[in-house]
Amino acid sequence: MAFRFKREGAELVVFISGTLTFHQHKEGEQLVYQVTTLVDNGEVTAVRMNFADVQRMDSHWLGILIRILRRVREKKAELVIEKPGRDVSRLFDMVEMNRIAEIRA
Repeated sequence: MAFRFKREGAELVVFISGTLTFHQHKEGEQLVYQVTTLVDNGEVTAVRMNFADVQRMDSHWLGILIRILRRVREKKAELVIEKPGRDVSRLFDMVEMNRIAEIRA
């Protein structure tokens, strides 16, 4: 699994790839830290998380996403989840993620 960041003005695009499981919990904590630090500092007012290259993710990573979403909202910023694949979309549907986050196909 890997992360790549791209800044577009006050917007941060996070490209995530691979399989996201509890085994990558340290990477998840690092992602939370990096994104929330930029949002907390006011450097970023919108975060787009691109899941196009994520094959699978587990409930631990749902928690990571919710932590990021909560912090982004606290700072009055925007979070969008983009391009989840079939398996990730099914997980999002099961937990009704679209009720708390914007998801774009």
